Formats: sequence, C-alpha cells, structure tokens
Amino acid sequence: MLLFLLMIPGVLMSQKDIKSFTFHGQVFELSLKDSSEKGVMGIPIEIWSGDELIATIESGPKGKYSVSLVYYPNYRIKFGKAPYVNKIVEIDAKGFSRAAEFGVVNLDLDIQLFKNAGYLGMDFMDYTPVAIARFNKKKGTVEWDLEYADQICRRVNGIIQANKK
Repeated sequence: MLLFLLMIPGVLMSQKDIKSFTFHGQVFELSLKDSSEKGVMGIPIEIWSGDELIATIESGPKGKYSVSLVYYPNYRIKFGKAPYVNKIVEIDAKGFSRAAEFGVVNLDLDIQLFKNAGYLGMDFMDYTPVAIARFNKKKGTVEWDLEYADQICRRVNGIIQANKK
C-alpha cells in the first residue's frame, strides 16, 4: 500500500523547439491520524543531478510547484524541511534525451509529506529515495519501480508502528 507516497506519473511532449524538462505537481501534508491531506506552501524542493544542485524552489499556494530545467541524464528531487520527514525521488531520464531534443518533457509528480514525530529510525529518508522512475523508450512512458516503493512503504510503516509502542 502506497499510503505515504502519491505520485501521478505522466509524460506529455510537444513539438515546440524548446529543450527542457518541466517538473510540476503538488506537495501535500498527510495526516497519519486520518489519512487526510492538504496542500502545503513553503516546502523546499532541491533538484540534483549527480553531485550538482541544479535548482532549488519552494512549493507555492496549495503546495503547487513548477520548474523548467535543461536536460540532465538523471534527477534526484528532494522534498522537505522540518517538521516534515524528507522524501527523495530519483528519475533516470536517459531515455528522454531524444525527446528533449525536440520539445518539452513534462513530468507530473505529487508527493505527500508527513510530520516527523521524533521517530527513531526514520533518518534513512534523508538519503534513500522513496521512489525510482525510468523512461521506457520502447513504450514511451515513465515506469515507476512499484516493488521498490512498496518496500520503502513497508519500512516506513514498520518504523511508525514500532515508535507507537
């Protein structure tokens, strides 16, 4: 169950002569008590490629964000700040290189953050991705590694349950 991570993958390409990637979506605060969520403004979003920080933005009203970047073969997107548990998403964009030459590639990524209640063992979220995606050239789609995401969700659920005792 992907209770702690909501991602809406999508790829839209136009034939404009713009060579960029646009990441956009919404950052939500997830209430662990009742699974309700609300958009949250002011969350820092860092976008990395390898060891290079290529952009830093903040979520705006209702948690919405959008950033256009030149093409990089991979992206590591980090969402979060105290009092929230950080979340990282990795995207292997190598398959997009041809598409990026001809137009805009839009990636829609929504993420849910929850407050860190001092959970012991949750610090792995500062460096471990919660989701990994790759572009499938043959299908022309973004494919999320759902098995990996499920393992991370089970780990997070286990930490939360262990901390309730």
